[in-house]
Amino acid sequence: MDPQRTICWDQHVLITLPSEKSKIAELKPDGTVSLGKFGAFHVNDVIGYPLGTKFEIFYDEETEKWNETVKEMKGKKEKNRTPVGKVRLMAPEKEATPTSAEDNDVDMDAIQADSINGLNVSSSETNKDLINMGNDIQKMSTADIEALKQTSKTSQEIINQIIKSHGSFDKKTVHSQAKYLKRKQKKFDKIFTIEYLDGSALLQYLIDKDDIQRIMDMSEETVGMLLNLANIRSNGNYICMDETGGLLVYFMMERMFGGIEDDNDPLKQGKIIVLHENEHVNLDLLKYSNYSEAFINKHIVTISLLEFFEPLTEEEIKSRFIPLPKEQLYELKASKKNSYYRKLKWQKTQLELLTYSNSVQYDGMILATTLHLPQLVKRLVDHIHGSRPIICYSQFKEVVLELSHSLYDDLRFLAPTILETRCRPYQTIRGKLHPLMTMRGGGGYLMSCQRVIPVDPETIPKPLPFVPKPESVEPTPSA
Repeated sequence: MDPQRTICWDQHVLITLPSEKSKIAELKPDGTVSLGKFGAFHVNDVIGYPLGTKFEIFYDEETEKWNETVKEMKGKKEKNRTPVGKVRLMAPEKEATPTSAEDNDVDMDAIQADSINGLNVSSSETNKDLINMGNDIQKMSTADIEALKQTSKTSQEIINQIIKSHGSFDKKTVHSQAKYLKRKQKKFDKIFTIEYLDGSALLQYLIDKDDIQRIMDMSEETVGMLLNLANIRSNGNYICMDETGGLLVYFMMERMFGGIEDDNDPLKQGKIIVLHENEHVNLDLLKYSNYSEAFINKHIVTISLLEFFEPLTEEEIKSRFIPLPKEQLYELKASKKNSYYRKLKWQKTQLELLTYSNSVQYDGMILATTLHLPQLVKRLVDHIHGSRPIICYSQFKEVVLELSHSLYDDLRFLAPTILETRCRPYQTIRGKLHPLMTMRGGGGYLMSCQRVIPVDPETIPKPLPFVPKPESVEPTPSA
């Protein structure tokens, strides 16, 4: 099965909840996924369906018996466990398409009111007859609603029951009724959507979680411009510093390999050299990718700045460990063999780091770090091939402004430019179009330039002096 189109085993997916919030879940075989107050479902029931499919959780006598059996087997640990239900496939919604110019002026409130299926409910022109009676206006108690939620009734049927028992629903205007219906759908719907977890969805998930500081205030528009300016593509080798927990590397892997793990494709190769200042690199967000650990280790190489700037020489590496011949290796005990293989692995790793530090010219450099960029960029630029892009990101304009000023006088950098992206979201409803009242304050700043190799003017051969061509003399005709 194609994990980009089909729901598969051992896959991280994004689940959109009725409350318009989202959750990341790993689909383990024979496991369950809890959605909090919206219920829980068996992973086996959703495998094989296309990504983007809508499901609805429902309960019946069979699921009730199964949940009681699990609670008896596991005891107190399962006392507060969310009951696991079955899922039913939701029919795709049909979008209304206007057939004439007059259809574009249809009242949106009337369209939303038609979604109260199976009810003949009237409405009022104004809300003047509404009386605020608190919870007494609703005839159904909380216990009655909870009992309905544990039955096999659909969420729409439960909402219709709540509307029927409302004492003054018919005294609301059409717009008030639509708002009431939307609130109840967010609260009582058990419909969820399983979607593919790409880089944009992961970024939006972190923004919705208010994890802005972790991703350094990045926005989707800024990341898209960064990837385009850096010319990220397959078969490229790039230097990267990522202090967003692996989000930037996640986007680069998606751009280079397309979310597909295929080592046999010669057009989808390349490496990302991730530099870090600490003892261990932080690429925690890569756990949500669908790449195997072996694939990640093959295409992502992590090196500390100290090892990159001051690597051990080849003589030092070989002097610290000398491989043994096969005859002596077979005679070693098991404990000494383990120590021998660890040292052999260390030597191989150090030789690879020496190659990446001294012998490779990279196709671009992408930096998203809090280190002092003017010094860092000038130390790393000699490892970048000529006519290749250098992109630096910061959430503060002053940082990239200082960086651009320091690069103007260096002939190795061509046209340092500061860029900022702002994309204002609009609410697009049929017949209405206006910007949202609230939005983010921005998505950070980029500094973009090109790596060039300056030439010493004294090494350029001087042009030859100009020698004019002799004028040709035409022979005079004989008499």
